[in-house]
Amino acid sequence: MNRIQMLLSQIDCIDQMITVKIENERNAMNDEFFTKLVNTHQKVSLAEKHFHVKNTCSPS
Repeated sequence: MNRIQMLLSQIDCIDQMITVKIENERNAMNDEFFTKLVNTHQKVSLAEKHFHVKNTCSPS
């Protein structure tokens, strides 16, 4: 019985380690996605500003 308890304890430990690893990977992927999303939004906003400035400077 002691051997089974030790194996179960090891399985629980490994399960916790894998869960933490998955959570860390998920968080890293979310951070990367939102960073790219913000960067893209900033680029689009800048492009829109340049477009509007160009349109206001062009002769009517």
